[in-house]
Amino acid sequence: MKQACNEISQLASDSLDRPLSLSERLKFKLHLCMCSHCRDYNHNMKFIRKVTDMMRKTNYGQIRLSEEQRQKLHAKLDHSLD
Repeated sequence: MKQACNEISQLASDSLDRPLSLSERLKFKLHLCMCSHCRDYNHNMKFIRKVTDMMRKTNYGQIRLSEEQRQKLHAKLDHSLD
């Protein structure tokens, strides 16, 4: 299973930069249905991309987050590490 997970983690990364082919999408989605570790990895990859995109759009974090926004971000990060 480790070899399959390695391939899926590469597809998760690739999917952030390019559209996956039909066969890649099918393999990816089928594996995610069966593997909670890869689902978590994919979720974390998307979350990291979202945060870095947000930072890029806001001059690399030069704006300040409200206390509520900071707590939500910490909660999401803590949850993704569980």
